[in-house]
Amino acid sequence: MTAHPLLASLLLSLLLWGVPAAAQDPSPGAGFAVGARAAYGIPLGKAFNDVELSNQVGNSVAFQVDVAYFLSQRLSLGAYFQYGFAEGLAGVVDNATSARVLRFGFDVDYHFAPEKFVAPWVGVGLGYELVAVHDAFMETEDSRPSSEYKGLELGHAHFGVDFQLTNFLAVGPYVTATLGQYSKFAARAGDILDVEGDIPSDDRSFHFWVQPGVRVQFRL
Repeated sequence: MTAHPLLASLLLSLLLWGVPAAAQDPSPGAGFAVGARAAYGIPLGKAFNDVELSNQVGNSVAFQVDVAYFLSQRLSLGAYFQYGFAEGLAGVVDNATSARVLRFGFDVDYHFAPEKFVAPWVGVGLGYELVAVHDAFMETEDSRPSSEYKGLELGHAHFGVDFQLTNFLAVGPYVTATLGQYSKFAARAGDILDVEGDIPSDDRSFHFWVQPGVRVQFRL
């Protein structure tokens, strides 16, 4: 698999690109920032084998919180946590399934013109993803059928444009694209079923999320 070396190269390139610019900044610009995002998630690719991810979990509405440290005005390192609400299994009667999508991890962002009102930025990162699907259609008093898929988010890239409303407040649109692979699976239904284990390597597939959204960020 070449995803990890490629992502490491991208992260290193972004760091090496940002450090000289940081040294030339007229003001340090260092400090913490917190952010909040709302995005619409579109699942693509395979969950495992030839099973489409969109047949297991539908489009999502996701909310995210970020914490970042700006090494300079242009370069920041951050961590994120995202929680999404999604449609469940495709084709189920009356849409009686629902899903939750969790993502968390780290990223590196580069801000091209932090001193301008319109300030584009770009970043890359990696993390972990968990999808939980609940089947209310089959629910009984004794069982609550659910399934889970989880695994590494091998990488993500995002691009956005900030509108600097004040020196400490920015808001603007962005889009994120992720690449992931589920490595673990679980299925539960009360006392009737409780299965958990690794997805065999030959059955693993790549999937993607495309998430357009809006971010607000506060510099502390």
